[in-house]
Amino acid sequence: MHDLNSNLFHSIADSDLALERRRADLDTPGVDYRRDEVSGFVWERITVKSLEGERAIGRPSGNYDTLTLARMDTLDEDEIDDAANEIAGELCYMVDKLSVTPERILAVGLGNLDLTPDAIGPRTASEINATMHIRELDRKMFLNLECSEIAVFSPGVMAKTGMESSEAVVSIAERISPDVIFAIDALASRSPERLGRTIQISNTGIFPGSGIGNRRHPLNEKTLGIPVIAIGVPTVISAKALSGEKEGSLEMFVSPREIDGIVTASSKIISKGINQAFGIFY
Repeated sequence: MHDLNSNLFHSIADSDLALERRRADLDTPGVDYRRDEVSGFVWERITVKSLEGERAIGRPSGNYDTLTLARMDTLDEDEIDDAANEIAGELCYMVDKLSVTPERILAVGLGNLDLTPDAIGPRTASEINATMHIRELDRKMFLNLECSEIAVFSPGVMAKTGMESSEAVVSIAERISPDVIFAIDALASRSPERLGRTIQISNTGIFPGSGIGNRRHPLNEKTLGIPVIAIGVPTVISAKALSGEKEGSLEMFVSPREIDGIVTASSKIISKGINQAFGIFY
């Protein structure tokens, strides 16, 4: 969602979820769709394979995998751990698809910490265990940990920093030369049933603000020279989408009243998944 600093937007409602860009479960040229049910979870996997598929979905070629679970604020600790296991496995799969060795990872938490629906990125970043400094301080200890070097960064939003987040990410990436970047952000959805219940992971980067008509500079391999895996949770929906209105009113975005619990749980799930797959997990 990114650079969200108000509940009011003068924009056309859209969605950050590939599943909602078009009915991808239908026979769409250039798009493969698969649904998997595993241990109470549902994965819906979209692969965009051609320019025709890109036009149909409105997203670049690549993989877009969406995990659906119970509303995250209702999950207990065991269920959060189970969901984190799913995210860990999916991130390993996505990294393998990119054919990179994740020895050095930059985790970027996008969004506004002071605005709850937009706080998933920075909240998640605060719970990822950084390890890059351990190698510099004690190489033997780092080797015994058998983990990736992980650096964590939250660039804030333009309204507070005066800079595009992409500019800050480019600078950090140039400094530490990661093998892959994980970009975590809040998303916009068209469906109330998906709010706080889905996690989308894609290997095509991220287009901050696209779901609310506030698209910023993209974070992807083309702009950064480094593969970017995007991890997002839908937290807002257009009021027009809820009411069925099409024209004639200001565009507003709303979030569920349970948003505090949703952000807390989703941040735990994503951070635990990253820590388990690549870092220090305890």
